[in-house]
Amino acid sequence: MSEPRGPNDPRPTFPGANPPPAGGGTPSAPGAPGSSGSPGPSGVPGPPGGPGPSGVPGAGRPGRAPRSGGRGLVVLALGVAGLALLLALGSAIFAWRAIDQAKDAKDIALRSEPAAGPTAGSEPGGGTQPPASSAPTETGGTTPDDTPRSPGEAPALNERTVYRPSYQKEPLVLQAACSYSMYADLDEPRTRNDSTGADIRYTRGCGNEPSTLRLEEGVDGTDAAAAGMTPQECANKIRTALIGEDQRIPVRKGTTICVTTDYAYAKAHGDPWRMALIEVVGVGNDGSTTLQVTGWEIPDA
Repeated sequence: MSEPRGPNDPRPTFPGANPPPAGGGTPSAPGAPGSSGSPGPSGVPGPPGGPGPSGVPGAGRPGRAPRSGGRGLVVLALGVAGLALLLALGSAIFAWRAIDQAKDAKDIALRSEPAAGPTAGSEPGGGTQPPASSAPTETGGTTPDDTPRSPGEAPALNERTVYRPSYQKEPLVLQAACSYSMYADLDEPRTRNDSTGADIRYTRGCGNEPSTLRLEEGVDGTDAAAAGMTPQECANKIRTALIGEDQRIPVRKGTTICVTTDYAYAKAHGDPWRMALIEVVGVGNDGSTTLQVTGWEIPDA
């Protein structure tokens, strides 16, 4: 048997002299690998990561989870995807409108085109024929107004006719006995006792009958004229209000007529064809009638 030991006696150092602590297990040295924490001052293991008695910073403190940097990338990716979707939608709307406008233009073009028929260069058998020549004909490509006149036919009078003044407000005095006639030649102008070359005939009335004027053969005229008319205005009135054959025009002061002279007689005698504006400016009690005549040459073209 061994003797009892006091509190100040040294502890044995031979193997097995120090029994293991209660609860079993081999005590591990402080800071040894595999320990879950540094022992506190009382020997109780501290919280994981907390500072041990050695004062090492961060020892035993729980680690902070790393901050994720991918959240910003996700937001950016979503924004780019949304912008691409808007651009795609705008492009689709623009393309739809373009197609719709193209259809409208095609419909308008089809409505404005005449019905399709055989072309100028096609034949029923599928062959081709030479197009019709657009070259002017031998007449020089004349228009209806330029149609060649028949021999002896007077030229047409229109806005392109260039009249040349021949004489202006020449007085002619016609005087005859009751029921007799006197004539006027409008080429010079001059009065005549016979009808040779005459354009108008003056016949004196008897009693209550008025004196009259009548156009000679080959002369056209109108009594729907007025003082101061131009030759083309006269031509238009002759065309629309022609005096009838052998029609007698009562002579009164202010009576006005337009006439064209006999074209065939003028050509036969080398005289120009003329337009004349005739105004009755005086009627005397002695049976005389005073005319005032203005004439224009008409070009034979």
